[in-house]
Amino acid sequence: MNKMNIDNKGIPPLAGICHYESALKEGYSVERNVDLLRRYNYVKKSVHKVFCAHLAKTPEWEVKCAISYHLWLEAEHCADIRKRVSEMREPPLQMDTIPDLNLKKLLDEVIRAEDTVELLVGIYQVIKPEIIRALKNHLDDTNPMADQPTHRLLKFILMEEEEMVTWGKTAISALIQKEEQNQRAERWEKHLTAFLEFAGGISGDLLNETVVVPEPRADGNEYEMDTVPKRDERFKDNFNQSALIDEYYQDPARSMEERTYALFYKRLREMDVPEWMAPIIFKSNDKPWEYSVDMSRQLWDEARHAMLGEIGLYQAGIPFYKYPVDLKASMSLNIHFEPLEAHLILWAIEQGLMPKKTGKQWEWEIATQSENKLAATVQDYDWADEVLHAQIGRKWLVPQYGGLEKAKAASEPSMRKWGESMKKYSDLSKQEEWWTKFMEEVQQNKALNR
Repeated sequence: MNKMNIDNKGIPPLAGICHYESALKEGYSVERNVDLLRRYNYVKKSVHKVFCAHLAKTPEWEVKCAISYHLWLEAEHCADIRKRVSEMREPPLQMDTIPDLNLKKLLDEVIRAEDTVELLVGIYQVIKPEIIRALKNHLDDTNPMADQPTHRLLKFILMEEEEMVTWGKTAISALIQKEEQNQRAERWEKHLTAFLEFAGGISGDLLNETVVVPEPRADGNEYEMDTVPKRDERFKDNFNQSALIDEYYQDPARSMEERTYALFYKRLREMDVPEWMAPIIFKSNDKPWEYSVDMSRQLWDEARHAMLGEIGLYQAGIPFYKYPVDLKASMSLNIHFEPLEAHLILWAIEQGLMPKKTGKQWEWEIATQSENKLAATVQDYDWADEVLHAQIGRKWLVPQYGGLEKAKAASEPSMRKWGESMKKYSDLSKQEEWWTKFMEEVQQNKALNR
């Protein structure tokens, strides 16, 4: 067809979305579009499950942080895809069914990664590059005007996928220090790629009938996660409870600087919350996807709070792993409590942070009295996040227990049980006092930087 000259008065036509020529393509039918979106949803939902399964036992702090972020993105992406499918005359939506058993076989292998390198290779060198390929093809092939809502959605997802892959590949390069690790990573990538090719890729358009699928790690049974939280070799004395940080920031007899750094350290310790939330989400298979979205957001916020504590210590010139970061909370909850009770305890903690004179507002007020402006910003946003988290707990737990008062009543014996369960971990440390040395280092570094 010859290109036609249209008088658009110099104004970009078609709302600036595309040119006439691009809008002439036939593109995908609604049926094909929905089929692809269901496949993306299944893969992303499965990757979210992989992240939840591995977060606690992954020892590297930086990987825990990224997993916390990326699993929230996966939850959001799935929610957006599900919404888009609901708009395309396709009830029932069938978003919780398996679209391709060969994709399931691939993802059953990915979740069985045996260490951090295998986990990252599976996600960031096999699955996500293939998601990116599929999304780019979708954007190229669908009609940009007829299917503009999908086009817009996939552009945002593609941008975040590319950012995740950039992080992942850099992390893999950093973690592979020996040739033996490199060879093992290559074997695992080859193993998973065979399953990917057998499935025809995420879009089902790359069928390779000549590929030989290796012996799977999956044995047909459901994957059982290791819930024991781990930290890498940089972290020492993980069960040292000698520093009464929750008391220090509340103590008016202490200096504002010490109270401020007690708050920073309290934020740093919040990494234990993602470590105990991930198993809750992983094991709650009977909940609607909205539950995973809400809980993933809270998990990410808690990891973000830990990173804000990390930044606060960086400001003071102290590595975040130099002094003990207590692990007893997530250890006890993951080992001794079922998901519902662990979530109830989390909600009870959030509820306890709501009173104006003793909770999050008070923490923010303490920080604002400090000379440390970063502390005020950290506590301001921490307060906002915790209000949201209390609402999330109420949304999902109160109906489960049959009312607010019943939920509160149920939380009391659970909190007592948790307190008792944590006591047994005190013997795993000599409980040597370290807070005084920490504050002396803060003050020394401050003097050097004047």
